[in-house]
Amino acid sequence: MAEQTGIINQTYGMKSTMGTTNLKPNQKLINLNRDKLLVHPQAEQALIVWQKLRLSSSSMSVSHLDKFYCPPIRVIKNSSDTYYFINDFERVNDLLRVRDVDSYPCLVTPESIKDIQMLAWAEVVQLVNLKNINHPDLFKALKQKAPSSVICKLMRIDVLSVESYCKFAGIKKANFEYQQCRKAIQNNVIGIPKNMDWLVN
Repeated sequence: MAEQTGIINQTYGMKSTMGTTNLKPNQKLINLNRDKLLVHPQAEQALIVWQKLRLSSSSMSVSHLDKFYCPPIRVIKNSSDTYYFINDFERVNDLLRVRDVDSYPCLVTPESIKDIQMLAWAEVVQLVNLKNINHPDLFKALKQKAPSSVICKLMRIDVLSVESYCKFAGIKKANFEYQQCRKAIQNNVIGIPKNMDWLVN
């Protein structure tokens, strides 16, 4: 998946706490030909889930970069030429895939681990608004991959359950269950053995 989109880069070794006393964000242009733009380790799992579910939804349109107005992307700086993005996945995806600009504005700001997780998983939670999103797949990803405290805070719920998810997504539980059944049928083709060795015997 990382090779398909070209925006996942695993880079570890960052300190879990920001070793800086300068808490003031500052804006600058990053040079895409010189500076490294990588996903922050604390946002990587959210990016993987976002990519998988986004690519499986035909309703997600690719937004092209606006050369006249470029809203800055939020990044964390680790070294002189390395920046870590933590959200705004679609814009970063287009930025690194299209590469029709040499530089791009970014907002360099220190963030806590909790804030990074909140910003990253908010990108995934927003997928509930996609027209063709598979809600059971999204629910399963949030349940298994995301920090439960982060998801509960983003959705303003006490516990992530099918009922609370459906209420947040604005769908009926029957619709959720219908998608679940349809996916199960698609995954298990009726009447065709999974072992196809009989065809060559």
